[in-house]
This record gives sequence, C-alpha cells and structure tokens, in this order.
Amino acid sequence: MPIEVNVKLGSTFSKYTENLSDGKATVKDGAIVQDLVKNVDLPLKLIKLIFINGKQGELKSVLSEDDTVFFLPPAIGGG
Repeated sequence: MPIEVNVKLGSTFSKYTENLSDGKATVKDGAIVQDLVKNVDLPLKLIKLIFINGKQGELKSVLSEDDTVFFLPPAIGGG
C-alpha cells in the first residue's frame, strides 16, 4: 500500500520540484529514504544532509505516512 511523504528540497535541488506533486511524493509502505531519492530523481551523490521530521536521517531510514523529508546539497560558496 503506498504512503505519501512531504519532501522539501534545499537550494540547488529546487529544479527537482517538478517531480513532486504539491511538495509530496508517494512511495510504497516500508520504503526507505533511498527509494524516495529514486522516485524524485535526485542525484544521490549530491545529497549532503537528510532530515526526517526535523531529525537527521540517512538513506536507510524507513519512511512513514506524512513524514517530512528535507534534502540538502553540499554548501555552495565560501565565507
């Protein structure tokens, strides 16, 4: 049975919002973050940080209905 998760994309990932429906993506029940990455067609090698419901997650984290997953690319620029 599919579940729906909220997806937020940081900075340079904004071009991948076209793969989302109103900021949401559907994955199969029991899916992990890596499955979501494939669904949204994000470049895996460019993901630096993953947050699930405000806590740091990883590619192997299991997703639940209505989770909010935030992907961040590596920092751009210097300071």
